[in-house]
Amino acid sequence: MNDETLTQLDTVSRQLHARSRALSQPDKDNDIAILMSALAVTMEAVRSLGEDMNQLNGPKGLGSDGS
Repeated sequence: MNDETLTQLDTVSRQLHARSRALSQPDKDNDIAILMSALAVTMEAVRSLGEDMNQLNGPKGLGSDGS
């Protein structure tokens, strides 16, 4: 994953967390808020895995795929 993709995942994840908190209200059905929060956590995990993969690939030109 390139840096732009990682940044976008981070940004969208933060937005989903914020929107989830805004939708979450006591004494109401919070299904949408829970789903948004779960999606945000999933995106954080994907971003983290992408960063780990980038570190394993190493710098361009040393057997890396160049991405």
